[in-house]
Amino acid sequence: MDAMDALFAGLVDDAAVFPPGNASVADAVHRHREHRAAWYAPVIGPLVVPDTELAALSRAVADSGTGPDDERLAVSVVISSGAGGLVALARRDLPGLEVVAAEIALRDLDDLPGNAGRVVAAAEELDPEAVSVFVEVPYGHGWIGAVEVIEAASLYGKIRTGGLEPDAFPTADQLARQLSVLIEADLPFKATAGLHRAWPNRVTDERGQTLHQHGFVTVLMAIEALIDGAGTDAAVDLLALDDPGRIFTALQGWDVPAANRVRRRFRSFGCCGVTEPVDDLVALGLLRAPESHESSDAGR
Repeated sequence: MDAMDALFAGLVDDAAVFPPGNASVADAVHRHREHRAAWYAPVIGPLVVPDTELAALSRAVADSGTGPDDERLAVSVVISSGAGGLVALARRDLPGLEVVAAEIALRDLDDLPGNAGRVVAAAEELDPEAVSVFVEVPYGHGWIGAVEVIEAASLYGKIRTGGLEPDAFPTADQLARQLSVLIEADLPFKATAGLHRAWPNRVTDERGQTLHQHGFVTVLMAIEALIDGAGTDAAVDLLALDDPGRIFTALQGWDVPAANRVRRRFRSFGCCGVTEPVDDLVALGLLRAPESHESSDAGR
């Protein structure tokens, strides 16, 4: 495994059923099977689904008729309720599915550390060796205390890097501060929403809104700099980097230990169109498609 293999392994979780993708459960299963059989499969993580769709997902897997009989579909489950949803998940029988992660957002904005404590207690119902629990901490008052509670319990963090509205996207300065706190706390984390391209870009949505999206490779670069002791100003500069040539050149200096240091912190990000990140990695020359695929995009 070279540095780029280590850096991108399992980086992109398949969130096809979430906005703006909004795929049906059956379509998401079909496409996820295709991704898992494609040449870029090592980059793809589990299928991300809300807990409200687990029964439908189990049926869709049974009806899909693909894969070995004993192969279960790896899923990360987004809990739509409070901490009790983790307890309910631990007690469910889900044929055809292997729950490898659970994701839950803190909802009590007036007491994020207390809410984090309740989530930690509920997470004890899950097998920590089998299920990674990612706790989304809203950025604001009390969030550092919540991060400390989550880290002390050996759970994982989760940050939101975008959404459907322009103000859902943190500025580069805000994101750099969040990354700095997570790294200082040594709390591994994942990201959700808004990461589609390797470098920052602007997208106009169907309502005419301009969304300032961050880049997933530039996020990796900012994390690496912060791990090495750089300040948030340097991280901001890297988050704003939109020159593909400079990005490619910078990544050439990474070795496997550097990639592993970054990925120990940044576990993955959810994306509703997983072939978009793959296409950018190919375009950057950081991921090489087999010769038989070089003339077509990953998403085709």
